[in-house]
Amino acid sequence: MNRMGLFSDKLWLAAIVVAFVLWALVQGQGVGSVSMDVPLQVRALPANLVIVNDLPDHVRVSISGPQVRLAVLAEQDVQVPINLSDLTEPGVVERALKVSDIKLPPGMQVEKLQPDRLELQVDRIVQRNLPLHPRFELAAGWKALAAQVEPDHALLEGPEVWLDALGNVSTVVVQPELKPGSFEVVVGVETPAGRAIKLVNEDAKFTVRGILRQEIQEGG
Repeated sequence: MNRMGLFSDKLWLAAIVVAFVLWALVQGQGVGSVSMDVPLQVRALPANLVIVNDLPDHVRVSISGPQVRLAVLAEQDVQVPINLSDLTEPGVVERALKVSDIKLPPGMQVEKLQPDRLELQVDRIVQRNLPLHPRFELAAGWKALAAQVEPDHALLEGPEVWLDALGNVSTVVVQPELKPGSFEVVVGVETPAGRAIKLVNEDAKFTVRGILRQEIQEGG
């Protein structure tokens, strides 16, 4: 029995020594901090809503912890989430970024976020049937007369505020063969670059018809 007790005491002492050595190693590595730009991740935005203002792609995050772990921490290992599942209506919303939502390896913690609040301009996604006009780029001396588009409206989808301000849309550039007389060209629609506006039927095609005329140039 005494031998068993002595053996148990030795195990207990060995455990204390190991724990002390591990603690000393961690303390010897030191504690530091690092700042990095990590991705902002918008989550759970309802499908009928869209953010129409520019949000930062990244957030500046200051992280503290053991230096040995900070040395191998990469930007792609950290994300700053913002959950928008509770949004139901368009409007201007201010949201705080929560330190508690950022997942980090054990022993690390977030000290600072910059920015730590965001203003979101939220709009509903709607559909609008907008008038469609042909857009020509013709060589000097040529004109397109009696031009018509069929169908003459295009059904688009996007933020309500942008579609209501748009009023109408144009075809992509129409470039018929340069010869006098009637022409017919099948084209698509040009939607505003960099905006979340698209054709409801992305494969839709439109027919532009008209008459080409070459004007006589003076001195020619």
